[in-house]
Amino acid sequence: MEKSGLILEGGAMRSMFSAGVLDSFLDNEIEVPNVIAVSAGAYAGMNYVSGQRGRVLDAVIKPLETEKYMGFRTFLKKGTFFDMDLMFDEIPKWRVPFDFQAFSESAKKFITSTVNCLTGEAVYHDDFPDMDQFFRVCRAANSMPFIAKITEIGGMPMLDGGMADAIPVVRALEEGWKKIVVVMTRDKKYRKKQRHVYLAFLKLVYHKYPEFVHMVAGRAKKYNDSLDMLEQLEKEGKAFILRPGEGMKLENNESDVERLKEYYRHGYEVSEEKKEELRDFLREQ
Repeated sequence: MEKSGLILEGGAMRSMFSAGVLDSFLDNEIEVPNVIAVSAGAYAGMNYVSGQRGRVLDAVIKPLETEKYMGFRTFLKKGTFFDMDLMFDEIPKWRVPFDFQAFSESAKKFITSTVNCLTGEAVYHDDFPDMDQFFRVCRAANSMPFIAKITEIGGMPMLDGGMADAIPVVRALEEGWKKIVVVMTRDKKYRKKQRHVYLAFLKLVYHKYPEFVHMVAGRAKKYNDSLDMLEQLEKEGKAFILRPGEGMKLENNESDVERLKEYYRHGYEVSEEKKEELRDFLREQ
C-alpha cells in the first residue's frame, strides 16, 4: 500500500464526482497513502486526507442554495468567475471549518500543483507550514486563465496546475507509485481538442508569459497522451480508473444544486460498485 497513490483530476464543479468517490472511500475505510490532486480535485482531496466525510456538500453545494458565488456578477464584483475569497478564506476558516490539524497529522501525503507562468512548468506542492499558506496554494491551483487572477507563490506568478499537467501520471510514477488509482471527472470517450480561438485570446492577454502560452498550445496533446498512458497502465494492472458513466455529463461552471448533488451521488455509487475490485487491486503485489 505504501507504493500506491491516488490521482484526482480537476474540472471545477465536475469535482463533485470525485467528492462522492472519496466519501465512499472514507465510508469503506479505503486508505490510499498518497494523493495528487489537480485544480478543483484539491478541494475534494483535502477532505479525504483530513477525514471530513461530506464536507464538500456543506462547503461547495449548500452555499449555492442561498447565494450564487460564481458567474458574471461575481466576475464584475470580484474580477474572478468564482468568489475565491469565499471559497479559500471565509468558508474553510469560518463557515465550514477545514480541519487543518487532522490534515497535517494524517499519514497520507498530499500533493497539489500550480503552473509557473514564467516557465510554463508545473510546480508540485507538498509542504504546507500553516493553513494560510495551504489555502494560498489551493487558490493558485484553482486559478484558471481569464476567469481568475494570478497568485504569487514564493514570489512566482502561478495559475492552475491543470494547465500544465492535468493528469499527472508521470509525476506519480516518479513518486515511485506501483499502483495508481485515478479519479477522472469525464467519461471514457472524452478527448481534449485544441481550441484555436482560446489560444488566440491567451496570447493576447498573457503576452508577458510566452512560455506559459507555448505550454498551453500543447496542452490537448499532453492530456490525450496521458489518457493513452493510463490506458496502457490499466492493461498492465498498474492503474485503476474511476470515471463517470457514459451520458453523465456536467459543465465545469454548473450551479444547479440538484445537478451537483446528482453528480456527487453518481461518484459515490460508482465507487461503491467498484470497491471490492479496488480493494483487490490495492492488495495485489
